[in-house]
Amino acid sequence: MIYILVAKTEQQELFYLTGKHTRTELREMRQRKQFFCPSCKAPLRLKIGEINIPHFAHQTRTDCDTFSEPESSLHLQGKLLLYKFFSQLNLKAELESYLPQIRQRADLLVNRHLAIEFQCSTIPVQQLKQRSEGYLKMKLKPVWIKGLKESCPEGISLLGLKTHEIEMRQNVAETFFILLFYPPDNRFYYHSSLFYVSSNRWVGKTKSIEASKQVFPFAIPKLLTKEEFNKVLGIFQNVRQQYIRSQLYNENRIKSLYCRLCYELQLDMANLPAHFGIPLLGAECLKQPAVLWQLQAAAAWEKGISVDGLIASGKLVLSDPSRAPEATEIMSRYLDLYLLLKEGFSKDSSFLEITYDNYCKNLRKLRK
Repeated sequence: MIYILVAKTEQQELFYLTGKHTRTELREMRQRKQFFCPSCKAPLRLKIGEINIPHFAHQTRTDCDTFSEPESSLHLQGKLLLYKFFSQLNLKAELESYLPQIRQRADLLVNRHLAIEFQCSTIPVQQLKQRSEGYLKMKLKPVWIKGLKESCPEGISLLGLKTHEIEMRQNVAETFFILLFYPPDNRFYYHSSLFYVSSNRWVGKTKSIEASKQVFPFAIPKLLTKEEFNKVLGIFQNVRQQYIRSQLYNENRIKSLYCRLCYELQLDMANLPAHFGIPLLGAECLKQPAVLWQLQAAAAWEKGISVDGLIASGKLVLSDPSRAPEATEIMSRYLDLYLLLKEGFSKDSSFLEITYDNYCKNLRKLRK
């Protein structure tokens, strides 16, 4: 069943369910008005319960707007609150605007140049990309907002992020973040400073802001403080130790790439130097644990093999072959850090100081 918040009347006027009318007023309108779907023109039923948000629904099963997701009360509530958020900022917000050229219905159109998608359920990545491409064809900028069923703990932590959630990342002035919205508290959340760990695991910062204090264009997350980055390092060190233990207890250590690399570099497999397994932004183009691809980079450098040569060898596992240029950039950045750290630390430069300075410099370089 597809639930919607906007319909057309017999006079071809749009009628919005934005909370302006009481349930009693809506029941009276239902008796004397007929409503139709703006997309497929089929008759709609106005549903007015005591618990759920009033909404429209198709009277019969229909293949209307194949891109629409089944609505939940959370989704309906979120769209209404986002509509009010933009309206209160004196922006022209259109709720559930149907675009016949691409057969898509945007949750919100803002100032006729921004398509807001409030996504509460899992969506195939290909479908997400297809919707975004459709908006871009219409010269609309797509903005995906993840709907939350519960509030998030704030601070630096290990996050479980699904593939489609990563695809929702926004890039504003080379600052990547996922924007989320929790309707029950009318509050926005951010997942930012995301460092890839493995599979669906990332380390990042979660921060929230009340809708009444949010701005538009949306606020951009700040750089991590040194204390916050130190927490990121701590989580990466724990993940690294877990990986090392799994390799040490590997029944076939002879075939273990980790063990072979440690042997080549003459390193103690159980006690690696701190400069292996460092968090770097953008490393998701490499689908291996940080400690493993960084050992490969170091081993190649010690043998006089260039970064391009290492990538061309196929020994590194890339998330996608087309991301080879990104992998080259990331590995080059790491080797600069590796050469600095392998010499040890001076009295004035600790491991934290060096790695945090590297993080800040690279981020500022990207933002120029």
